[in-house]
Amino acid sequence: MEKVYLKVPSTNELHFRKEWLSNPNTMSYNAGFDLDIKGYDKNTGTITLTDEELLNWYHRWINHEPDRYYAYIYSKNIDEPIGEIYYYPDNETHSMGILIDYNYRGKGYSYEALIELERIAFEKNNINELIDEFPLSRESAIKTFTKAGFIITNNDKTEKVFDKETIIKQLQITKEMYYKKEGK
Repeated sequence: MEKVYLKVPSTNELHFRKEWLSNPNTMSYNAGFDLDIKGYDKNTGTITLTDEELLNWYHRWINHEPDRYYAYIYSKNIDEPIGEIYYYPDNETHSMGILIDYNYRGKGYSYEALIELERIAFEKNNINELIDEFPLSRESAIKTFTKAGFIITNNDKTEKVFDKETIIKQLQITKEMYYKKEGK
């Protein structure tokens, strides 16, 4: 364990995020959704941002703890970030997300980054709940999240992905669930 650590990026490191978002291999999970995001390409799932847009995004997101958290995921054996992880307020809860560069998928980094995000959210920032949503077809993501203590809720919804009805599953972990899992 402890292959990864999280670090809030500096503005000089934003090029990594820009590269991930513009890479069709990394963003393929995002393809086909009807997203209302400037620069989004439905066919590839990529999001193209100008340097100015990225800098504006950075100033909205960084240093807004505990309501909002964003960090790069680093492997202790690799000199550059391998992905990103975040949460943000969304009605009564906090939605979260994780992205691993496609070159580093399948190596256990997501699980370890989720565990560290849970620690930061629940122990450090006193967040009450984290949720994420996935198409039912993303079995490996669902498996990783449940391994990290998330449960699949009954809050399914249906969205069109490439104009095909797709079931979206919601996964959730609460502070209480986290502390119970950690034996605290």
